[in-house]
Amino acid sequence: MKIKPVKNYGENIKTSHDLVEMRNGEVIFYVGNDPAIVRKQIMDLKDKMLALEHGQEEMPVEHFLMNGFYTRKLFIKKGTLLVGKIHKKACINIVASGDISVMTESGSKRVQAGYVQETPAWIQKVGYAHEDTVFINVFQTDETDIEKIEAEIACESYDEKEKLCL
Repeated sequence: MKIKPVKNYGENIKTSHDLVEMRNGEVIFYVGNDPAIVRKQIMDLKDKMLALEHGQEEMPVEHFLMNGFYTRKLFIKKGTLLVGKIHKKACINIVASGDISVMTESGSKRVQAGYVQETPAWIQKVGYAHEDTVFINVFQTDETDIEKIEAEIACESYDEKEKLCL
């Protein structure tokens, strides 16, 4: 799965109406109470990041399949700000090593190695790695082809959710 993060993007954000700001070396997420607005802010951030000419890089991803489970292990370099894809299925999140701030439409928190939490379906995460971090997602699937799994578990837009609800 290709994710194109932008290192140190937060340093370029200057106004508090943006979703994320770097202040005195700390990341600050501005999460409102309306999930629809926060989703739009995340999408706007992703679009800003993708529009930048420099700073995008691939991150190492390892894939594991076993007995109906797909595990995705992502290495995130210190100082990287990233926006993940929208997860269409619930998953388990594990911070295997490192220190990362994670924000969703539900709020934000800073978590370190050993952190484990379930994330419900239709959530998109923004992260900022304070240290080199290994972040793991575990999904249930009967599929064994990585490309098909990626299509099953993630998408780029909430339009797909809207189509399913019709």
